[in-house]
Amino acid sequence: MSLILDMVAPELRADFLSDIRHPTAWLTDMFRGRETAAGVRMSPDKALTISAYFAGVRAISEDLAKLPFITYRRLEPRGKERALTHPNFPLLRFTPNDDMTAMTFRETLTQWGLTWGNGYALIRRQQNRPDRPVVALDPIHPSWVTIEVDADLGLVYDVTIPGNTTLNPDGRNLANRFLPGQIFHLKGIGDGIRGYSIAELAAESLGLTYAAQQFGAEFFGNGSAVGDILIHPGRLDDDGYENLKKSWRESRQANKLGTAILEEGMTWQRVGIPPNDAQFLETREFQVDEVARWLRIPLHKIQKLADATFSNIEAQSIEYVADTLMPWFTRWEQEAQRKLFNLPQDADFFVEHLERGLLRGDSAARAAYYRERFFLGSLSPNDIRELENENPIDDPAADLYYLQASMAPLGTIAEPDPEPAAVSGVAFPSNGATAPV
Repeated sequence: MSLILDMVAPELRADFLSDIRHPTAWLTDMFRGRETAAGVRMSPDKALTISAYFAGVRAISEDLAKLPFITYRRLEPRGKERALTHPNFPLLRFTPNDDMTAMTFRETLTQWGLTWGNGYALIRRQQNRPDRPVVALDPIHPSWVTIEVDADLGLVYDVTIPGNTTLNPDGRNLANRFLPGQIFHLKGIGDGIRGYSIAELAAESLGLTYAAQQFGAEFFGNGSAVGDILIHPGRLDDDGYENLKKSWRESRQANKLGTAILEEGMTWQRVGIPPNDAQFLETREFQVDEVARWLRIPLHKIQKLADATFSNIEAQSIEYVADTLMPWFTRWEQEAQRKLFNLPQDADFFVEHLERGLLRGDSAARAAYYRERFFLGSLSPNDIRELENENPIDDPAADLYYLQASMAPLGTIAEPDPEPAAVSGVAFPSNGATAPV
């Protein structure tokens, strides 16, 4: 965050720091959201107070950010190797800026991309020159950024710092205008220029969810009673009415779950519709399904396991990676490829997520994966140990690649000769044993 201040005119830094340290006024105004039919103002940050929505955003952001984001170099004629000496390798794998780890940075931008529709970061390069390597990626809150089309420059990003008192008449600070090559822009589904905010598109749905949540909290906060009627057999004067109303409220507030003592033949009657009669719980449960639809996430990932079984949970997990996470993997990889590498010197470099990190928690799935790769001759024993973060075996045989010796390409299999000629000095395994390639 401190690096962002370098891009702000010195005379504005004091105002900016003052406002961001005491954000009540501008933060309330900025995040007030829009009114929904449920009577709730819904904004990207307020939506995160809904447990199912927060759980979905958290799952996607954390699951993506926890995977290693690796810079590779292409090899000839094929293959790749980790580009450990390329400046982007430590930037994307470990420390994108002085204030954040790689996981925190990518988790933050992905969360913004989901909730606001757009995640932004300032791309800082050596000597501030576009042909120099990237040295830092500094996150910029989406509420600070406006995307416009300038008649001379084309697409531009205007960054307006809260508390800036020297704006020009049309509301923009021209000192903080950046070209697309200076901004890392992670956007969700949108119009191609900017992503749509799920919280804004789903405002009515999330507003209903929030209203139901508030209703439940107020219901139990009022002693689990919807409403009360006290019936007096006689007629009360004004003083008696006020005294009865005051004493009833005081007794209920002092002992919400206790027993009320009624005098003078009074009776008590509850009115209104209890939450269970109004399908209150069913409404809240259905809203969890609604949230999952908006986020395109399986229900079991937001802790709704009513329909999950041992037979379908694996298929749902695969679906989660392929349908929910994969689009965000691709967005990260393509934006990094487009903005963080300089052509032509970086033509052989690219970035990819190490997706097998998702198998870390499933030892059976990892074992099956390694077994298949080992029997296909694509992993050696030491390759597997390296993937498991274990030291190699100090034996040359552990670096060999193995195949089932009884297997052969289709084109090499001929009709059996009824009287095969003897071949001296050559022996082939006949028991299907594995042999080194």
